[in-house]
Amino acid sequence: MAAGLSDLGVFGMGVMGQNLALNAADNGFAVSAYNRPDEFQARVWGALERARAEGRKGGGEMVIHAHTELQPFVASLKAPRRILLSIPAGAAVEMTLEALAPLLDRGDIIIDGGNEHFAETVRREAALAASHGLHFVGMGISGGAEGARHGPSLMPGGSAHAYNALAPILTAMSAKAPTDGAPCVTHVGPNGAGHYVKMVHNGIEYADMQFIAEAYDLLRTVGGMANDHIGATLEAWNGAELESFLVEITAKVLRKIDDREGAGGGFLVDKIVDQAGSKGTGKWTVQLAADSGVAAPSISAALEARFVSAKLELRQLCQAEYGAVAPDASKCAAKSAAAFTSGGGGGSGVPAAAAAVFTEEVASALYAAKVIAYAQGFSLLSAAGEEHGWGLRLGELARIWRGGCIIRARLLDTIIAAYARDPDLGSLLLDPAVSAAVKANVGSLRSVVLRAVESGVPVPALTSALQYFDAMRRGRGPANIIQAQRDAFGAHTFKRTDAEGSFHAEW
Repeated sequence: MAAGLSDLGVFGMGVMGQNLALNAADNGFAVSAYNRPDEFQARVWGALERARAEGRKGGGEMVIHAHTELQPFVASLKAPRRILLSIPAGAAVEMTLEALAPLLDRGDIIIDGGNEHFAETVRREAALAASHGLHFVGMGISGGAEGARHGPSLMPGGSAHAYNALAPILTAMSAKAPTDGAPCVTHVGPNGAGHYVKMVHNGIEYADMQFIAEAYDLLRTVGGMANDHIGATLEAWNGAELESFLVEITAKVLRKIDDREGAGGGFLVDKIVDQAGSKGTGKWTVQLAADSGVAAPSISAALEARFVSAKLELRQLCQAEYGAVAPDASKCAAKSAAAFTSGGGGGSGVPAAAAAVFTEEVASALYAAKVIAYAQGFSLLSAAGEEHGWGLRLGELARIWRGGCIIRARLLDTIIAAYARDPDLGSLLLDPAVSAAVKANVGSLRSVVLRAVESGVPVPALTSALQYFDAMRRGRGPANIIQAQRDAFGAHTFKRTDAEGSFHAEW
């Protein structure tokens, strides 16, 4: 070990960069922290101040060296140099690589910890290897700012050589699974595999968040429950099979009182504009699923729900035109919604027994939908692994999502067991344990979707999960009509059930 040289360089001292630097230093590694000399350069001194204030978890001081000049930063690192980029994806990464690569030696390693499109990672890895002999690792990081500081789920791609050089640091920095303490990191696969897997992780996250939002809407709008009651309900769900980080934080979000001065109190969530933002990963998941011919309708529905939410003014105009309550909902729901016609908060006007049954149905529906969305996501991972020759180990991916990451959930143990039984499983829906769980809960999903339709409450993601399940369980659907239409107007031919080959008919 070279005296005075750092084990890891972290380039970019935003919140994530600072927290990753502190994480590594907290685990005993010497870190060089860099931020370019601009209006944000104070961030690098902020990292030093935090290191001094927080100290190491085992006692003693963190070793962090601050830099605002690139050459001294590079010179401060031991060979092979390991530099983690914590900067926005796209042009910023490109400019950084152009400045950084000439200063490095063959065999040095650059890690891109942002949410980059996997194809860019593939291109950059090949280009840097050819031009400078460098290793480039696209690494998915999940867990947000808190995870970055105390242990994220890490999904590094790149060469096996690069991973082996990084493994001691990444293993120490990663989250540890709550059940067995295993590090939530693995070598995902070559070139762009790490960023691709993180992208699909985020796609599943989109679906899961939308499912929970729709469950909240149903409990509030149809069940007449107040925020604190829904929050308590989700907290109870989090103690059973629905246990997950997203359910846990939603329970907290719903009960947060607005403490902003002059705001008048009340629940903060009621004052948040219902426009959901999105970045690139959800869109990329849907686009790349289409490119691979894999259906991911729940991820797509969740993305489109965010697009609809963004059209706030247009939605308000439509509400003025059509009303907030669906004009035909009372006719559709005359019988089945009778117990919920009074509305109100926290059960006012809603029979307790009926509300309890509905709440349990929503919980079961949510669980079924989550399983089905994971089935879609893992089908996409399977297809991508085969298409790109990555050799993805699907059970291992589920394993590293158990801690630190946003979609950590008890359900992942079921998925790990499924791929342990059959690593080549065609669909999660075909695993016996998963099948049993779906069969036990899908009836509630159907009932809840029906209730939502009758009540005029949009549940696009829950509906998509049910429709995917129904389509997958039918050995013969209506696509024969579509193929006949294609042949009739475009002579695209069709296959027959009773003969081999392709056929065309004179319609």
